[in-house]
Formats: sequence, C-alpha cells, structure tokens
Amino acid sequence: MGNIFGGLAYLFGYLLKFWLNICGNYGIAVFLFSVTIKLILFPMSLKQHKSMKQNQELQPKLNELQQKYGNNQEQMAIEYQKFMKENKFNPFGGCLLAILQIVVLFGVLYVVTNPIKYMDKYSDEEIQVAFEEAVIKQDFSGDISAYEADVLKYHYRDTSGEGPSISGDSLVLAKTEYLDAYKKGSRYYELKILKEKYDLNLFGIDLGTTTAENPTDLKLWIFPVLTTVFYYISLWMVSRKQNTTKQTIKDANGEEIAMPNMMMMNIFMPIMSGFISYSVPQSMGLYWFINSFIQIIIQFVSEKIVEKKDNKDSKVLDPIDPIKDDNETDEVIKDEKAANSSKSKKNKKSKKKK
Repeated sequence: MGNIFGGLAYLFGYLLKFWLNICGNYGIAVFLFSVTIKLILFPMSLKQHKSMKQNQELQPKLNELQQKYGNNQEQMAIEYQKFMKENKFNPFGGCLLAILQIVVLFGVLYVVTNPIKYMDKYSDEEIQVAFEEAVIKQDFSGDISAYEADVLKYHYRDTSGEGPSISGDSLVLAKTEYLDAYKKGSRYYELKILKEKYDLNLFGIDLGTTTAENPTDLKLWIFPVLTTVFYYISLWMVSRKQNTTKQTIKDANGEEIAMPNMMMMNIFMPIMSGFISYSVPQSMGLYWFINSFIQIIIQFVSEKIVEKKDNKDSKVLDPIDPIKDDNETDEVIKDEKAANSSKSKKNKKSKKKK
C-alpha cells in the first residue's frame, strides 16, 4: 500500500508544485490544490449521490423480497440477482468513491509531510544536505562552529562540550548521526527545509507547524476545529435522508432487524479527522477543512442536479400530470371523446335547422 500512496503522492506533488509556482504562497497553493482534487472527483461524487438515492428508493422493494422469500434462501438469491439486473442496482455503488477518497487522503498526507521528496523531487542525499543547511540557519543562526560543537556534544554524549575535536570522515559520520537523531525526534523534518524555500504563512498561521507541538498557540487550533465541524456537516448531509426512513431487514427466522444508522460514524469520523489535523502539520488541516467545505457544496449541487433530472424525466413520462395513473388517464380520454361527440351532434343539428 505504501507504494500506491507514494506513487499517488508524486502525482499530487506535481500538482501542488504547479500551483505553488503560480501563486508563491504555500497556503494558497494547498487551497487551490484542494479545489482541483475535488473538481476532478466531482463526476464520481455525482454518481455516488445517484447510487445512494437509487438505493433508498429500492430499499422497500428489497424488504418485500426479504418478506416473501426470507425462508427460502436459494430462491431469495435468484430473485435478488434478478432484481439487481432489472433495476441496474448495485449496493456497493457508493463504496468506490469512499475508498478512492481514503487513498487520496493518504496521498495528500504523504505530500504535506514529505514535500521536499514528493513535491520538489529531492533525492535522499539532497534532502540530507538541505536539512543540515536548514538546521544551521534556523537553530544556530548560521553559526557553523556552534553547530559543530553541538554535534560533538551529541557524538561524545558530553554536555560539557569539552570532548576531543574530530575532522574529516569522522566529523561527517558524527554529523550524520546527529541529523538522524534529529529526524527521529521530528517526524516532519522536511518542513524545516520547506520554510527556507517558500512562504508557509497563511493568515498568521505557520503551515509547517503542528498543534500538538504548540498546544498553547490558539491560532493552531483553528484548522483542527474547522476540520471537525465541517467534516461532520458533510457526513450529515450525506446520511440525513437515510436516517429519515427506518429501514429493516429480516433474519432467517423472519424477525425484523433494524438497519444501523450513521450516527456513530458521523460522530467518530469527524473527531478522528480533528485529532489527525491536531497531530500533523497545519497544511493537512487546511486541506481537510477545504475538502469538507467543498464536499458540502458538491453534495448540495448534486442533490439539485439529481432532483432536476428526476423532475425532467417525470415530465417526459407524462407531460400533463406525472403523478396520474393509467386509470385516470383513460378517464380523461373518455371524457374528451364524450365532449367531442356532443359537439359533433350540436353541429349536425344546427346544419339541419339551416
């Protein structure tokens, strides 16, 4: 799976770098990147909405099959397959997009946590050199002597700083050991390099930091909170119509079993997203917030498109009144014939009088 996410991360890296080259600000680039991803996935979102609407409409008929053939599993399987074929019904129609969104989410996480690797396409050796330069500049104000003194302290585990001096290959190995230990202590060390190359400030928020590392900075709580709230709303919009109808199935004994609602999922998933946004760089929280916000818009638009199409199809089926049944239509036709017959008789009488 790591190879799949990594390969996707390289593709996302090209897209993120494209927007970064245009706008110059990392936060704006992440915003435009988020919008682009959602636009690409919009056709699938629309298809998912149609599939979910179809599932809701056909659920009562499935319940009838359960009631009719619940005690005959073999016949039930035959009728179920027939039902699926006739109605082009796929109970897993909405799962593909959900799986794809998870894959995309991990791909984005790879990019924002390792931007130098996936966005700037640095090799491991180039990342090591750039990371050392960033450490010297940011942690030691560019003082190489102070940096090397700290390297020796770590190498000899001597806090007094009076260990023997080293040079050449031994110093290189000591620096590598020092930097490797630094990386282990900071999972998002590549963001240190990113700060040297791009503007990571968005409305006073450093997108290269995490809320977990600076919990007292109230600004860093903005994206985790927004992510949680808007992700909840996006899930609620998807599931709210499902919860309005109590759906049941029958077990082998013919007893009704209520289908589980989405309430627990709607609570758990947003909390999890908020916790992840709290733990990872702010850029990931920004992406997730924008993603959820746009999803709300897409859900609203999808509903309007599907409803408009359904109304249009209804009018095509019966342009006079789409809710009339066949009997009512026949009565209308009879009334029209009677009226025409009456008019014809009156015309004949008037001609005779003349």
